[in-house]
Amino acid sequence: HIFASFVAGVSSALISTPVDVVKTRFMNQAGISEENRLYQKPSMIRTLLTIPREEGFTALYKGFYPIITRKVIWCTAFFVSYEQIRSFLGLSK
Repeated sequence: HIFASFVAGVSSALISTPVDVVKTRFMNQAGISEENRLYQKPSMIRTLLTIPREEGFTALYKGFYPIITRKVIWCTAFFVSYEQIRSFLGLSK
């Protein structure tokens, strides 16, 4: 169960980090006038394509290590606890 939890955390981080980077970029532009924004017409897909083109593919994974650490710890704690509770309640097969 621990290995499966680790894989779940890594998979989650790999898939969600680029989307989190784009979301953070949009949130950082809040309150800036439209002519001064880095992304004039913000679109999730357009920004996902623009970031690697202008900054390199690894820019989509800024902050990856803290995210993966948090997700692996959370997934491991959650799934191990979940299985222990199921076992304690007699719901395991």
